[in-house]
Amino acid sequence: MLNPNKDRLDYGQLLTPPAGYYLDFAVGTTYSLNLDALVGATLSLGLSAETDSDLMNNPVCLLEALRSTGDNVALYCEGGQIHLPRNVTPLYILLEKMVFPVKTPKRRGLSSYPSFHPKVWLIRYANQHKEAVYRFIVLSRNLTFDRDWDVSFCMDGVVQGRKRNKNLPLCDFLQYLISQTPRNDNGKEKIRRIRSIIRELPYVLFTPEEKEFMDFEFLPVGVKREGGGYHSMDDTPLMTGTFHEIFIMSPFVNGKMIQDFNDRNYGYGIKDPQYTLITREMSLGFMKPEEADNFKIYTMRDAIIDGESIISDDSQSIQSQDIHAKLYMMRKYSDTDLYIGSLNATHNALHGNIEFMIWLMSKNRYLNTEKLKAALFGSDKDGKDNPFQEVELRDNKIDESIDKSYALDAIVKGINRNSPTAEVSESDDRYSIDVYFGDYDTKGFKVEVRPLLSNKRASFDEYIRFENLEMTQLSEFYVLKVSDGEDSIERVIVIPTKGLPDDREKTVVTSVVNNKECFYRYIAFLLGEDEVLSILESEEALNGIGSADGNNVYSIPALYEKMLKTAATIPEKFKGIEYLMKTVSEDGIIPEDFKKLYETFKKAVKL
Repeated sequence: MLNPNKDRLDYGQLLTPPAGYYLDFAVGTTYSLNLDALVGATLSLGLSAETDSDLMNNPVCLLEALRSTGDNVALYCEGGQIHLPRNVTPLYILLEKMVFPVKTPKRRGLSSYPSFHPKVWLIRYANQHKEAVYRFIVLSRNLTFDRDWDVSFCMDGVVQGRKRNKNLPLCDFLQYLISQTPRNDNGKEKIRRIRSIIRELPYVLFTPEEKEFMDFEFLPVGVKREGGGYHSMDDTPLMTGTFHEIFIMSPFVNGKMIQDFNDRNYGYGIKDPQYTLITREMSLGFMKPEEADNFKIYTMRDAIIDGESIISDDSQSIQSQDIHAKLYMMRKYSDTDLYIGSLNATHNALHGNIEFMIWLMSKNRYLNTEKLKAALFGSDKDGKDNPFQEVELRDNKIDESIDKSYALDAIVKGINRNSPTAEVSESDDRYSIDVYFGDYDTKGFKVEVRPLLSNKRASFDEYIRFENLEMTQLSEFYVLKVSDGEDSIERVIVIPTKGLPDDREKTVVTSVVNNKECFYRYIAFLLGEDEVLSILESEEALNGIGSADGNNVYSIPALYEKMLKTAATIPEKFKGIEYLMKTVSEDGIIPEDFKKLYETFKKAVKL
């Protein structure tokens, strides 16, 4: 636990259902979002596959992962912080029903927009007996492919008869997410599913697996309490209590918040308190020496930050790495409190953003800063194997590139918060999109706009028209490229779009399932039978099944046998077949003998 050398967690494994269970519904939150990473998450949630699996390159598997999770996932992110994926396909149309950008309004006392910054998952799994298992995951990691060092905590819960108040803060957080969900048909259905979870949550008993943790509290920040007021960290021991030891790991800091920890013990007679801070080198400029004069401060060594470039010849895939974990460990006498989540040690995080932390309560004999330092620094904190180095805090200058990055991001956030809309029109099987951005001052920055699934580009204006588009190029995802002449960023925003064709999803599915062979492979895949797929492939090799002329007779006894078993054990799987039967629109793809067979099973499982 908390040892980076042996306690590594895989994001995909955290999402994968327990043995014998399947995804019922998942609510996730992230600040920044990479759409490719979301696709990887659907593989874990829907297919129990690894997020970096080769299935990412298999269109049939990818289609099934997106289909099986589209109605069962609600993913909330910061508006204007969706990152451009590397491999865009029309299948990404199926991501639209999962993604809900959050637009936080400006608040007094903050120089910029507050951020929607929590990184949590609440997942409801179910088995064939309709018994539920809940999983709560809190992370410091966004749903991206960043290489930074992060921390997470996960625990499962089961529904029991007794009602508890412990989960009420989590219910309040879900209520906030409901308030950020659009009231279209898709949004209303997601709201219905989230409300059903809220009704069940008070009866869920979560239990940490680790013996070190004796109790916990959910700590949302910046959302309304059911009984009035707002959730905050202000009344937690972390922000009010004195301590014998404080250990803070936060990539972003400001002097005022660090000084609060630095000076808090003065006048209380606490003997030899210990103060440790691990942060990024670029954050040192946000603190003055007198604000942290009690702290020993560490940053990651350059050799670790740039380590991948040293051993890699592939310059396209090189990424630097630094700490991104947000972790606070505080000891008072024999009690140790650990706080993990999204909250940076900054004023905006504490008093402006929407955040989520978990407070884990332990004892010093189980969990202490010496063990944590040994895990992070190694046996010799001054040795060459220690990835961190102690630094002296001087009057460091703030890196100008940080201000540039914030300025570019602010343009995207401003355009997004101006609530653009779009509308589709059709003429001779081709489509046009009218996009209305309204009056917005780009402050001298050059802004370019394009639909995610098209290469047509236009300079930002109050009104833009994209013409001569195919149906599979229509999407609610649009790309903004913002440039100051030297640097630029690209972000994806979601623009509510009227008039999208009802059969757009059918067209995408048919582009994947475009012949009988692919149809049968999909059916075999839906039933989860490697054996069936092997039989089909063997028959294909022996009998020419699935050849291009389309005249061969398809043999289905193996599928029939498996469908019998599936109907008796996991009838929910037939929902996927039903979707396929309704969605594949081209004639001649679904074999007539399979249609007749399926109608029999459809009645048996009462779809």
